[in-house]
Amino acid sequence: MPPSPRGGKAVNPPFLRVRLALGMALVLITAATPAELRAWGSGHDDIMRAVIERLPPGLRDRLTPEVIDEAVKHASHYPDSFDPFLPEEIGEASVATLAAAGMKVRYDLHSERGMAMTFIMLVEALRDDEPARIAHWIATHSHVIADMAACNHDPVVHTATYGWADWNLNLAGGQKFASLKPLLDLSGPVRDLPGGAEAFATAIDSQRLPDDGRDAKTTLIEVMLYGQEGAAYCSARGVGILEGAVGWITRQDDASRDLLGKNIGELGAWAVVRTLRDLEVATRLASSGEKLSITPEITAAHASGVARYLSERQLGDEALFAPVLRDPDPAETIDFGVVLEPSWAMNGAMFGFASRVLSVAISRTLQDSGEACATLDVRQLVDEGFPPPSQVSQVIIVANSFRSYHTLDAAVFDEKLSTYLAQGGRVLWIMGNTQPAAKSLEPFRTALQRDDPKSQLPVPDEQFLGARLTLVDSPLRPQTIAYPVRTAAGWQQPFCAWTYNKGKLGDLQPLAVLESASGPLIVGAISPDRRIATLPVYAVTPHLFGGSDIIASPHRPSLDDTTAAILFDVLKRQR
Repeated sequence: MPPSPRGGKAVNPPFLRVRLALGMALVLITAATPAELRAWGSGHDDIMRAVIERLPPGLRDRLTPEVIDEAVKHASHYPDSFDPFLPEEIGEASVATLAAAGMKVRYDLHSERGMAMTFIMLVEALRDDEPARIAHWIATHSHVIADMAACNHDPVVHTATYGWADWNLNLAGGQKFASLKPLLDLSGPVRDLPGGAEAFATAIDSQRLPDDGRDAKTTLIEVMLYGQEGAAYCSARGVGILEGAVGWITRQDDASRDLLGKNIGELGAWAVVRTLRDLEVATRLASSGEKLSITPEITAAHASGVARYLSERQLGDEALFAPVLRDPDPAETIDFGVVLEPSWAMNGAMFGFASRVLSVAISRTLQDSGEACATLDVRQLVDEGFPPPSQVSQVIIVANSFRSYHTLDAAVFDEKLSTYLAQGGRVLWIMGNTQPAAKSLEPFRTALQRDDPKSQLPVPDEQFLGARLTLVDSPLRPQTIAYPVRTAAGWQQPFCAWTYNKGKLGDLQPLAVLESASGPLIVGAISPDRRIATLPVYAVTPHLFGGSDIIASPHRPSLDDTTAAILFDVLKRQR
């Protein structure tokens, strides 16, 4: 470890043909553009099989083997496409209903309104009494529910799956990270892990949710809140899944196997029991003749529900955060405070999905180095402001993005940060493809430039790989980017296309320079009083620069020696 900064869904079965080969890359929406991604992947098949096994006999007996096969292999993957809804696939009436609700392409079904629409489509299919359509919308509904708690949407499991595995990094036992991938999809443990199928079935039995007589409004609101509920459920289990998978691959011990099987089985069961309960409710509502729609009242109630989730979530309930949580002590001055944001619904955040893992890695690295490092809940900062500099001298903000998220208002955060700086505080802003806070870091925003608004990096991908990052006036040697930032999939990709226009720097000083075939580019800057500094997120992304390719404890992320040295160098010059 380097020295510290102090020195020390149709009418006939064929309509269901989605033509997604099992195992193909699924699709997600990144913060800027679509990117391919395997979500539960073939695990969606296992969830739908579990649902079919538990269907009421009257419905189950009406589903032909062909309809079941179609539902499992194809309809359960239906939302994973940006193709439009087609009448020949789901019928003209369904296309019209979805369009009226703002659903244009199949992937829209993943949204909060989209999940409610899959339930409404299920009710309509049951009302029309068409088994193939019923099976299709059961499968589609199961998919969008399952994605809300898929373990690859846990930040650290996501990073391991789409970052460290793509970079061909190693586990401590010498095995490749890629060997973990089959175990990080539900299908792997359920089909191949000893006891995995039993753990999945046990979890389903223990979590069963009967129809409690809820009305349509209550049902639609809750369905729209599955994203928040699923994120909370998942974030308590992702670390255990990764830890168990690593232990099983490296040691083949029973404890690791059981840890993995229990946690991933519970996530799969979470989707199964909600699909079954929603089907029971949908069957009852279909017989009532009530026309379902997403009314303004439902929309408002959903917004209130989100606000409640945002208010009540506890950082300590997230397994990724719990080990590094340290509240500032009013009785002493804390050198560093790292801002943390809880895990919200899929890809929702003020600071971006990927910021969570890096923030934890920075916190752990500072704490392990003996630094006085506290953690700061973004919600408290927005509500109450930052602690005074006399209590927390410097704040570190990892912002792969920076935007408002429901009740988390970016402008309010900016105002509170500005007040903290005016009081003498210091800040290191680690930046992605969204500019930093407008008021607090206004001189930096003025000097920033981005040649192509659609670009993800300051230079073409082929030039970025192999480019060298240098800290100005630093004894650290330049560091060569050893792995491609643009991995095959994922929200964890450390993109930052911004550079500083040398002619607009004013009093700002260059801090970090990226050297490539395009020439030197200023990618980090520091204020003349050294109290504010910015770095691109890739500058402190562990393992990006090569060096040691072994991650000893993936479920406990920290910086590697190279990125720790970069961080400590910048923090030291800000003292």
